[in-house]
Amino acid sequence: MAKKKYLNVLVNLRFFDFEGGFWGLVDKEGREWLPINLTDEWTSKGDIKVMVSFLVNVEVVSLVNWGTPIEIIEIKNA
Repeated sequence: MAKKKYLNVLVNLRFFDFEGGFWGLVDKEGREWLPINLTDEWTSKGDIKVMVSFLVNVEVVSLVNWGTPIEIIEIKNA
């Protein structure tokens, strides 16, 4: 199955303190994205706005019951 690609989406990178805690992305429409390959470089910056390009990966199963799992292609400061 082809993965849907999103390019240059402005999102808020936030830490959510439930279900053990995790980092997630929320866009301006309120869509929730769960990055499966977010590096420590970005989590150390705290809650910030970033520009991200990613692939939606519907084949990934997560223990976190939140957001759509994604694979980040590129992430940069907004």
